Amino acid sequence: MNDDLAKEVIHLISRIIKIPEDKINLEANIFNDLGVDSLLGVEIFADLDKKYGLSLDEDKIKNINTLSDIIEMVKGQLAERRKA
Repeated sequence: MNDDLAKEVIHLISRIIKIPEDKINLEANIFNDLGVDSLLGVEIFADLDKKYGLSLDEDKIKNINTLSDIIEMVKGQLAERRKA
């Protein structure tokens, strides 16, 4: 995993959910453990889209449960874009 990318994503999410970066477990469930509701979820994915120009569809988002999932999704989309 690209450590810089992971740090950027964690920083972005930390700012939105108002939990310090060092208190966030990458394997924590973002909804159950970190208290992300649908509005915060929309804000997170909107900010990720704005920062990285992602193509986020419902199928990709509905399989997201942890910060690691989000980081892997961003990493995968950026890799796909580089191949294109």
